[in-house]
Amino acid sequence: MRSIPLVAVNALDVFDRIAAAKRQPRRGRIQAAREEIVAAYQSYVDAAPDIGELRMATLTHQQKEAMRHAYNVETEPMIALRSELLKRISVARCPFCGIGETSTLDHYLPKEQYPEYSVFPSNLVPSCSVCNTLKRDLILDEKTNVRMFLHPCYDLIPNLEFLAVRTRMEADALILSYRLTRPAGMAPRTFQHLRAHFGKLNLADRYRRMGLEHLGEQYPSLRRAYGVNGDAERVAEKLIEKAQDFEEVSGPNYWLAKLYRSLASNADFCDGGFGAVQVLT
Repeated sequence: MRSIPLVAVNALDVFDRIAAAKRQPRRGRIQAAREEIVAAYQSYVDAAPDIGELRMATLTHQQKEAMRHAYNVETEPMIALRSELLKRISVARCPFCGIGETSTLDHYLPKEQYPEYSVFPSNLVPSCSVCNTLKRDLILDEKTNVRMFLHPCYDLIPNLEFLAVRTRMEADALILSYRLTRPAGMAPRTFQHLRAHFGKLNLADRYRRMGLEHLGEQYPSLRRAYGVNGDAERVAEKLIEKAQDFEEVSGPNYWLAKLYRSLASNADFCDGGFGAVQVLT
């Protein structure tokens, strides 16, 4: 979970170029909807990040189909926009999960329900295929009326520490358990938002699995730190250094930073227990 910058493009220029590149009759239908879509774009920007209850634009059935077609059947301007959104180094890693490679664009407000935002750059969020699939067309939690997912371009990730991981050794196996905790000073609604995002994207299990895979790659480094004399303190120091590196780049709630800090305080892991991850290499 992390914030990313908005891409520096003019949304109306993008809309006009894509519309002009379509064939008739869709070109005419898209251009006829321009005034309504311009108003919708402004409403989106004005309401962000709380865009979960935006009214739908008044478009005809044919205009809605044409807008979805503008995204689904790509023209050169749409291909250029996709490239502009995905090529940035800052979005190489999925902002929804912080794990996968960004290989697709997610419509934060689904294009099936909100076709007016089908080619709106601010609504197109670089994401991994897993998050895109899990997110689907979900917007609001029916019970709490809270948005289920953070909008990486508009929501600010709280600096308060809300992600935690428990690590323990059990029968020569390393057990990881990620969870969210509400820190003092965090508004209940903010925590509900984070919890919905965390739960719907199955981040607890995805962090657990990727954490074990990652540690398997770190076994040689941990073994060298431990040395022939069994220096558990040196292992803990190396783990803290790694945690600090991750925190400096990705903040205190980055899932790997939390994992390294937890492992550094796990005496059994540091005192040779890290051998449990060797089988994962």
